Order: sequence, then structure tokens, then C-alpha cells
Amino acid sequence: MKSDRLKGQVAVITGAGSGLNQGIAYEFAQNGCIVAVADVDEVNGKATADKIVAEGGEAFFVKMNIGDTKSVNTGMKEVYNKTGKITILINGAAISRFHQLSECTDEEWELMINVDLTGTFRTLRAVFPYMKENGGRIINISSTSGKSGGSWSGAHYVAAKAGVIGLARYCAKEWAKYGILANAICPGVADTPLTAEADKGKTDAMLKAIPLGRKCTPADVAGVAMFLCSEEGSYVTGITVDVAGGRYIYNN
Repeated sequence: MKSDRLKGQVAVITGAGSGLNQGIAYEFAQNGCIVAVADVDEVNGKATADKIVAEGGEAFFVKMNIGDTKSVNTGMKEVYNKTGKITILINGAAISRFHQLSECTDEEWELMINVDLTGTFRTLRAVFPYMKENGGRIINISSTSGKSGGSWSGAHYVAAKAGVIGLARYCAKEWAKYGILANAICPGVADTPLTAEADKGKTDAMLKAIPLGRKCTPADVAGVAMFLCSEEGSYVTGITVDVAGGRYIYNN
């Protein structure tokens, strides 16, 4: 256990079975948070929760498909019934496709928007009743592609990730009166299973665009998420934090 900075908090972290979101789950648990590992992947989701418990943290797996409203509502209710509250929501679950606009079919567009954008909308809508009375913290995991237009990611991915930034800003403005803080994190080129296939043959070019010369890691994003969800971040809402090693919008 690192600290008790998040002691007494209950976090629903979607997509926590792997990648950046798994890193957030580990970091939060090490700082006293009860973590609901929400994922459609039962194998990796349960393994993540089991590892947290084995290392002395508190966690449990909740099967949640953010592409399905019933699954999201059921999952949120399960977390609340087990813990009596939900104080943190990390919207990290996503899919990644790399078709350019001219090659993107209606089906591919609709799939991406349904999961990456509408999925975030579903979790926000579902968690609101549980945060309304006592406040909470929300982080939408976006991408620098959602701000820059992204040359290595698909048009549908860019549109969805831009949308989740907008949703975070909406919640920050409209839900502030309930004590709910909402922000977005935009990782840059990340070292995760989700991006490994797409990065093949492009890594050298990507690294040249990053002043710090390396990809973003789960620990990089987890540290920022910790700040935003801890007491130190209690006056921070409606912002977007780039975790990109200096790869600003004009670098693309």
C-alpha cells in the first residue's frame, strides 16, 4: 500500500482488464481505493481484480459491456449494492480501429461511435444517480488524436475521442452543483495492447514527434488520474490534461 489518499473511495474503472486503465486500477488500489474492475473481458478483468487483492488491495470484477445499456445499468447497480456508493468513475473502455475516412464503412463508424462515445454517455448517465447526493470524480480517457485530428488513427476514432472531451466538459459545468468534478485525460502514443498492432512499422516516426522520446505508459496516466481524484485535485474540473511527452497538437 502506497498511501491512503483514496481511502473510503469506490471507483468504477471501465476497461480495467488491460492497458492504461489497468494501470489506473493498480494505482488507485495501492492508495486505498476499492476498485470495481469493469470489463467485458472476464478473463483479464478477473485477473486484474485478483492481482489487486493478492497484493493487499480491495477489488472485484464486474462484467460490463459499455456498448449495451442494460449491461452498463446492471453493472453500476451491482457495484453500488456491494459497496453502498460510487465516488469515482474512470471511463477508459474503448476499441481502436484505424480506417481512414474514405475507407470507413457505415458499420465501422457506428461500432466505434457506439462503444467509444455512446458507451461513455451510457456510463455517465448510469452513474449520475449514485453520485448526485454526495458528489464524485469523473475522468474520461480521451486521446491527443481527439484534439489534433490524429494522422495515425481513424476518423471515427478521432470523432469519438473528441466527443468524450465534450462530455467531460458538459458534466463539469452541469453537475458542479452536485459536487461532481469531471475532467479528461488525453494520452499520447501509448505502449498498450490496444495500440500494438496499429503501431507496427510506425514506431520510429511516432517517437520522433515526442520530445521525451518514448511512448506513454500506464503509470504515466495513472499518476495524473490519482491527482485528479485525490484531495489535491478538489478544485480542478472541466480541464483536459495531455499526457503525451510534449507531443502537442501542432506535432500531430
